[in-house]
Amino acid sequence: MPSNLAAFFSLFVIFIGAICVAASPSVVMAADRGPRIVSSKVDPAAKPLQMVQAESISRSTASRVGMRGDHLVILFHGIRGRGAVMGALGNSWQATLPDTVFVAPDAPFAHKSGGRQWFAVDDQIMRPERIDAARRSFDRVVSEIVKREGFEGALDRVAFVGVSQGAIMALDGVASGRWKVGALATFAGLLPLPPTSSSTRTVILMMHGAEDKTIPPAATTVASGQLRSAGFKVTSKIYPGVGHTISSEEAMDAVIFLRDGLK
Repeated sequence: MPSNLAAFFSLFVIFIGAICVAASPSVVMAADRGPRIVSSKVDPAAKPLQMVQAESISRSTASRVGMRGDHLVILFHGIRGRGAVMGALGNSWQATLPDTVFVAPDAPFAHKSGGRQWFAVDDQIMRPERIDAARRSFDRVVSEIVKREGFEGALDRVAFVGVSQGAIMALDGVASGRWKVGALATFAGLLPLPPTSSSTRTVILMMHGAEDKTIPPAATTVASGQLRSAGFKVTSKIYPGVGHTISSEEAMDAVIFLRDGLK
């Protein structure tokens, strides 16, 4: 990997590591161990969005919702989280997207807290081999799901949904051109590297809380601009009063976006 790319990514990881250390545990946990609802709004299916505490599951398993589907939505959790947490979000969307299969895998690497992570930030160093490892492991997880669910050759009917670290990996997968999926929705994300590809068929929704102290909302503003300049169709929205979490308003906007964006 070019040295300037590695240097850019190193700065990014130092930034993320620093703000994660500075943030209070309760704020970080809101998005990374499970999205907590911060308002009383409900999803379009008129069911309360109930997030559940992730159970201990092996790295080879994933939370799966839906028995059959014309579309596939893969949900990526944040650092220290588990797939079961995002699986609960998919479950709340099932009535609105009845012909959709939701799969929420565990991240491949263990975190010292007992949860999982897509890449390590504890020593605030991102060497080129770590970048490669994060991408290879992410791609392996996605490839296995796409193949198992029968969507090989039909990526236009696949969507990524990610929060925090999961959003970072999903954004990198799309912006690098490795995954030309039909739609991408992110909560509290950040684009780690400038886009090197474009896909006019990939529609993107980026959401961020205005009060996020872990990954500032400016990260979404900058990323959405970079993606638009690269040729992606991007909608971005900042939510007043929301921190590093998934609010019920964001969840509602995301499921409507998926309903309208996946054809």
